[in-house]
Formats: sequence, structure tokens, C-alpha cells
Amino acid sequence: MQKIVNFNQMENNNGNHPVLAAFSSVISLTSASFCLITASDVQPYFTLLGSIVAITSGIFAVRYYYFATKKVK
Repeated sequence: MQKIVNFNQMENNNGNHPVLAAFSSVISLTSASFCLITASDVQPYFTLLGSIVAITSGIFAVRYYYFATKKVK
């Protein structure tokens, strides 16, 4: 029969659980990076990304309607 691991202590029969340790490290590093980076720092990058998405979707819309009207004629 399989033993149930008590995740509240973050330990199993072999000592520390490596997956939980890695997950905890990722959470710690992510929260630390969010403390250093503010929304005003990344706002220009999100604006640039939104502009690229809008331009790309506009190009594909023009392409779609060009070929759609070409089939009708």
C-alpha cells in the first residue's frame, strides 16, 4: 500500500521533497522580481506588444478581405 505524504511538513520518507522545494524557489524568485519591477517600468513594453498585435491583425484583415473580394468578382 502507498503511504500518503504529509505536504504540510514538506517531507516524505526520503527527506525533503525536491518538487516542492523547486516550486517554493520559483514562487520566491517570482515574487522578488515583482517587487523590483513596477507597472510603470513595463508599461512601454506592453504598449509596444499591443501595437504589434494590432498592426499584425490589421494586415491579416486587409489580406483576408482582399482575397474574399477577389473570389466574388
